[in-house]
Amino acid sequence: MWGYAMRKVGMLPLMVAGLIAVANAGAASAALVGQSVSTGIAALKEWNVVAFNNFSTANHVGGRALVGGNLNVTNGVMAMDGSSLNSSSYGTPAITVAGSANFSNASVNAAGVQVGGNLTGNFNNNGSGAVQVGGTAQSQQNFAVQGNQGASFTNTLISQANDIKVSLTSLSSNLAALASTGGVTVGGDSNNQSITVSGTGLKVLNWTEAMFEGNQNQQLAMTVPSGATLVINVAGTDIDFNRNFNTYANMSNVLFNFYEATTLDIGRQFSGSILGVFADITGGNSGNIDGSVIGRSVVQNANGEIHNVPFQGDLSSVGSVVSTAPEPSTWAMLILGFGLVGLAMRRRERRALIIQMA
Repeated sequence: MWGYAMRKVGMLPLMVAGLIAVANAGAASAALVGQSVSTGIAALKEWNVVAFNNFSTANHVGGRALVGGNLNVTNGVMAMDGSSLNSSSYGTPAITVAGSANFSNASVNAAGVQVGGNLTGNFNNNGSGAVQVGGTAQSQQNFAVQGNQGASFTNTLISQANDIKVSLTSLSSNLAALASTGGVTVGGDSNNQSITVSGTGLKVLNWTEAMFEGNQNQQLAMTVPSGATLVINVAGTDIDFNRNFNTYANMSNVLFNFYEATTLDIGRQFSGSILGVFADITGGNSGNIDGSVIGRSVVQNANGEIHNVPFQGDLSSVGSVVSTAPEPSTWAMLILGFGLVGLAMRRRERRALIIQMA
């Protein structure tokens, strides 16, 4: 019995090693990852632009950008706000691209560029951060590029982009399920329309496509107190916005959730964050966008900037985890941990059988 007990004790180092590996897996990276609604909420505040597929811009982007596909920058300044950019708790660089990136007559003002694929073209690295590329990189005149980082580097960026996509898609679905609340008044006429929020906390307005689009050239005015968060769920698949929508106080607390849209054209100035997880979004036609822009793909034309007005509203009441699937790196550590435990148990069973036969 003593020998058997000692063999059980001898299993502990293997079991502990495996469980320590599992425990440490979640702390392997400070990057914003994980598939949950709360991750999606954090992503709204972390990036000025998130394009699940490609992002093409011909003008300035104020804050950070995350691109799941390819990035093309022509005559634009990325992370335009530079040193005044809001700080990141996750060490997020100015630009994160899972695919390839091409720059033409462009600049990056904040620190850090990570590209999973290949880097072509030239840009001014005004942020002076590291430029890391998974594949090949065209030589730059005023800074060094760390190219050929390899498949592991690239796959990490792809995994992060996929996590953020799942999280934001889940957030959009959860928001779309919310019923309209009190404390939101819509008024006005064919020339001027107003949305007035009273009180504090989370307020929800559910609109149809026709209500959102309104009349062309119609003025849309918004009044939102500092203690309130407004979510406007907009139904419809093909949405065109051609109204006058000037900036207003606390617009960083307003989120438009285009939960059904597959195409979203912003023809004029737009004030508030845009969440269009299934949408191909086009802006910069005749006015700026002041807010976060999240889309399946994003095209920013030359006649408007995307300003860094990150979403700051409180969506904590919506922040429930919707997926518990571990990340690939966590799966690897889980397999290692449980594999060690299983190996130890099989050894114990064989030894017990030998004892019984003796």
